[in-house]
Amino acid sequence: MTNSAKASAYGMTMGLLLLTAGVALVHAEEDHGKKAKEHLEEAIKSGKEGSTKGVLSHSEEARKELIEQNKDHPYTHLQKPIYGEHQKSEHDKEAFEEIEEAIEEAKEGHTQQAVEAVERASAHLREKEQSK
Repeated sequence: MTNSAKASAYGMTMGLLLLTAGVALVHAEEDHGKKAKEHLEEAIKSGKEGSTKGVLSHSEEARKELIEQNKDHPYTHLQKPIYGEHQKSEHDKEAFEEIEEAIEEAKEGHTQQAVEAVERASAHLREKEQSK
């Protein structure tokens, strides 16, 4: 095998590895987002059943999943925070704020207010997925 053929094979192998890593990263990001949405749905369900503890635990788990998603692909700390320019960032920030509110309301025993905050957080996550 010639040196150029070896270099070409090495280049193709590295390209394939990078492509695979990129696909895995996107898949991990989608998994965290999916798990966060599932936890928010469970929090809403728990709240409607009157379980403040369920709202609290599922909201905390949703927050953890969103933090993991942001480690993979951060939306909340962009350098150019111009309103309307980074829709995903804005929805992500709002979702985090609503989840924090839900956690605080649940800790205070305000189940209905916690559920409302979780519903708003869930809406922001749906809008984030649909954003550019």
